[in-house]
Amino acid sequence: MNFRNWFWFKPLIYVCLSIIILPNIGFGQDTTRARKNLNYLAGKKLMGRGYLLKGDQKAADFIRNEFIESGLKPLSGSYLQPFSISQNQFPKTPLLKINGRNVEAGGEFIPLPACPSVSGCFRLVQLDSTALQTKLNVKNGVREDEAWAIPGRLKKWLFNQPSFATQRPQVLVWLESKLTHSLAEESEKMPAIALKNKILQPADSILELKITSKIYPNIKTQNVIGLLKGTLYPDSFLILCAHYDHLGSLGKQLYFPGANDNASGTSMLLEMASYFSKHPSKYSVLLIAFSGEEAGLLGSQYFVKHSPIPLSNIKFVFNMDLMGFGENGATVVNATLHPEQFKRLTEINTTHHYLPELKSRGKAANSDHYYFSEAGVPAFFIYTLGGLGYYHDVNDRPETVTFIKFTETFNLITHFIEGF
Repeated sequence: MNFRNWFWFKPLIYVCLSIIILPNIGFGQDTTRARKNLNYLAGKKLMGRGYLLKGDQKAADFIRNEFIESGLKPLSGSYLQPFSISQNQFPKTPLLKINGRNVEAGGEFIPLPACPSVSGCFRLVQLDSTALQTKLNVKNGVREDEAWAIPGRLKKWLFNQPSFATQRPQVLVWLESKLTHSLAEESEKMPAIALKNKILQPADSILELKITSKIYPNIKTQNVIGLLKGTLYPDSFLILCAHYDHLGSLGKQLYFPGANDNASGTSMLLEMASYFSKHPSKYSVLLIAFSGEEAGLLGSQYFVKHSPIPLSNIKFVFNMDLMGFGENGATVVNATLHPEQFKRLTEINTTHHYLPELKSRGKAANSDHYYFSEAGVPAFFIYTLGGLGYYHDVNDRPETVTFIKFTETFNLITHFIEGF
């Protein structure tokens, strides 16, 4: 073909290629907005989206405004579904010294979630399994000022020992390779912390500890709910959901960002809100950002118990968590409970080459799909695989989230939902 003919033919090729490619690009190709939302949700202003510093309320206000901007309507007159929880919180940053040297809170040690207040200097006793067994067998062999440093793998074994009821130290120090935080409704009697096992030296003998904890019995929090009415069946519902809360802070400076868990899933939910407002479903789509997930799935439990819509009118629930990666594919919880729906999901994935793999998993009480399933509502929970393994720690920051398969995951879910 000569140059002159190619000059006129070239635009036609581009048009044809666009027609072929565009259907597979999807609405979520541009992750700029999703990245901006993730940065805000996991930023310092929200302090881990916890309850102590009202980060959860700031996040809820942000999500509600995004729902309004996308054209979602309130359900039962309000975007917010309030409920109350109880939590053991740490209003001051914990302090630890070992043999006079400072140990970094968050990065090198954290209090266990049910740790009570404690302040004092303790004699540090390092115990392997053999030494621990000997310690438990010696009657009155525990000094009043002892802190035991024990490998974390022995935790279950220790708590099952009858002699541990009388042979107890003042403080337990669990030696762990990774520090993972969580939440508790109440505090225990014995102070306990988790310490990076590489921090402790053989000659360490003195532990200075100061932790302030407090039970907050009536914390107000809220789910955020937005509605897009169906074009043909407005009284039947598809639910898209993700939890927006995280672990909050230890004091007023140290916080757990929760970028992948679950600012990423919340960002995905906001993209879904924008997409389905422009591409209405024949069924009503209910988008829910749950609070209280990290505290024990409390927000979704509350919704199911006080559902503003009949549970029998819910056709399917699709719960999204850990949406930040995907280079290793994704796992679908409840896949074995709903084999036909999982087959359809895998066929979509295979046809469009969205993710490298979709792993099937059975029933698990590990996110907000669970109480829907227990109530007989069909539900999937999807989470992406990959990344550096930061989870429930201070390193789950926005800059560690790649969004490498965010677009493909978005397209997979929207394609699946539009198939109903």
